[in-house]
Amino acid sequence: MLRKLGKSNQVAIPKEIVISLGLKQDDYLDIYTEDNRIILEPKILIPKDQAYFYTKEWQVDEREAEKDIKEGRITKSKDLDKLFQEMDK
Repeated sequence: MLRKLGKSNQVAIPKEIVISLGLKQDDYLDIYTEDNRIILEPKILIPKDQAYFYTKEWQVDEREAEKDIKEGRITKSKDLDKLFQEMDK
């Protein structure tokens, strides 16, 4: 899909690509070069105070927790002390 560089160095992204990537107006794209090519990579901005959630380690723990929940390895308790006792077992 050939595109012409316009005023202010703008380029329109073809509608088919926008749809296939689920892009929307005001989405962010990281733009960089690699092997003499221009790469546009969709990005989501994360508030700094929530960045910990997106670390690899945190995501590994999240997947393990989801698996435990699906497989019924959970403990329910209305009493916090009893819950901690169960967790210590």
